[in-house]
Amino acid sequence: MAKTPAKRKPTQGPQPDPAQIRALERLLDTRDYPKAIERARALVERFPGHGGAARLLVDALALGQGQGPAALAAYQWAQRRPNSLPAQETLLRLAIQGGYFFLADQVAARVRDLGGLTPGFPLDDRAPADLLLQPDGSLGTAQDQARFDIGKLHLDAGDFSGAVRALEGVPITPARNNRGLGLFHLGRAEAALDAFLDAWQADPGNLFGLSWALQLRLWRGDHDGAQGLAIPLAQTPARRLEDAQAQILGLLLLREDQAAWDAFEQSRGADWAGQATGHIKALWLHLGACAASRLGLGGEAGPLWRKALAQHAGLGAAAANLARLKAGGAPPVWPEMFDLGQVLPVGWIRALREGGYAGVDERFDELTASDAYLELIYLGGDAAVREFAGFVLKRRLVHRPAAAGVVGPRDPAAILRHLACLPLGSPNDRLGFLKALREQGLIAPGEAADFWGRDGLDQVVVVNTEIYRGPEPSDLPADLHALLSESIEQQRQGNLAEAEAALASILVRIPGQRIALGNLAGIRAAQGRMGEAKDMLLRLVALHPDYLFARCNLASILVRDRALDEAKDQLAGLMERPRLHISEVFVLYGTTAMLYQAQGDKDAANNLIAQLEGMVENEGEALLLASAKAKVARVSAGGRFLSILQAAVESLPRPGRSRRR
Repeated sequence: MAKTPAKRKPTQGPQPDPAQIRALERLLDTRDYPKAIERARALVERFPGHGGAARLLVDALALGQGQGPAALAAYQWAQRRPNSLPAQETLLRLAIQGGYFFLADQVAARVRDLGGLTPGFPLDDRAPADLLLQPDGSLGTAQDQARFDIGKLHLDAGDFSGAVRALEGVPITPARNNRGLGLFHLGRAEAALDAFLDAWQADPGNLFGLSWALQLRLWRGDHDGAQGLAIPLAQTPARRLEDAQAQILGLLLLREDQAAWDAFEQSRGADWAGQATGHIKALWLHLGACAASRLGLGGEAGPLWRKALAQHAGLGAAAANLARLKAGGAPPVWPEMFDLGQVLPVGWIRALREGGYAGVDERFDELTASDAYLELIYLGGDAAVREFAGFVLKRRLVHRPAAAGVVGPRDPAAILRHLACLPLGSPNDRLGFLKALREQGLIAPGEAADFWGRDGLDQVVVVNTEIYRGPEPSDLPADLHALLSESIEQQRQGNLAEAEAALASILVRIPGQRIALGNLAGIRAAQGRMGEAKDMLLRLVALHPDYLFARCNLASILVRDRALDEAKDQLAGLMERPRLHISEVFVLYGTTAMLYQAQGDKDAANNLIAQLEGMVENEGEALLLASAKAKVARVSAGGRFLSILQAAVESLPRPGRSRRR
């Protein structure tokens, strides 16, 4: 009898070494997910048909990056292996978890074709009607919903190119909106604007699309065009939570605060408002609180921020605003409303973060956001948004890339001047804007610029000086360096005899050594021998005319003696030095503020102290600030100057030692 020919197994393609698979599994066991993802991607790229590598990539992504990237990897695996039951079952599971129900229905059909079981599928007639119900009241098709699911799967995973491709031509409002989002996050702002305008025109109740169109008109610097869209945005009732959240954000971005609050109040009474939960509900409540805060309605803002945090505890902007409300007792005029991902293309941000220093200038040059848009997001953004927007505006003072377009009605210089006058960000941020303007010659030498200081709107004279930190090199041999350090410590502890003995040993070997002689003058002052202290400082300045500490300490004594013109002569030119150590800055500004106070110019004195307040970065600098304030306070009180000189001497940096940071 003839034998039946044996069935030949399909030839397998290239396979990874089993050791590579085991190494991947060990990485997952030790929770080294970044390395596991990197190696799994490399294996899948090299062996695209290998199911084990694909499954490990899905697992690594699920554990290390979340459901979205894992679902996309499963979808790509299923596309590569349409006849693989494990691939299709993995995609089915993740599609159900992600809420991609119509995609899941299609995948379930393929699983059944391959002999698998799919409890709960097919959806068919048992599918709830609201799964097909569109925001405009029409019914979509299962095919359109499945295409929407695929696009959303790409979008949720941050694959914006894939989302744009998948959603092309899908004729339902959510698909049109998501395609616009994909275009924006790819950095294609003009195409995104067209997409959102088309989405709104196809569905006039689509406030999500309308708000984004308004935002993108602001992006391009078209304030009048954005204002035109604000009218229908404010007047159209929101029909769902996504529309309401976008409606309020768009109006707040345009600084239509009352309209934003009115829209929030109207949407609070909608049927869906009481039913919604989760992150989007938290954002809606948070933005309503921001509208109330901008209008000064602290009694409304506080409870709304607390409700937002109850919905989503990780909403950092709401927590920051609530803390400011509690600390200040009044609602913040400029609350934090949004983060970087809401106002800048995520794809561009990702490239900036992942690219390192190489090419960073080119990436910033690609940013097409207008100056006016950068100002608006600074006014409403969190700390990261403000840092970013401020940096780009300062950068455009020096270099304006072609992508930034023409300068609008207010150039970066005018915007930065305005931002320096607002109680927004830190004093150091505001001083940074003025310093950038001064460096570019956009603030004249000696010009008093408006600045929001500790007591409100004030004026400061900005000096174009590079300020550096860190230890100063020692010019003493090691043994004398140790003696100097010992003398400073003894002096701070009040052991003046021991401190003087150590300084005397230094001066025997190096007569006129500037730090030793200056500290000895401090000891004479502490002993009440002010005439001797003054003589020592006069000698020190004669020996070392460039020694800033000696000139400042001498100026302090001259102010005490009401020799204000002589004190002014000692300080002359020091502010114009191109480079100063941070300790020099505190002593110089403090002494100059003391002179201003003695001359009766309290505003100038307060301005210098305000600048110092913006420079403090550590405990040591906080002590220097306290010393500078003490100088000014004692001039005001007409008291003795003994402790002033002591404080000045204590601020001398130890050679070769860094201050505590």
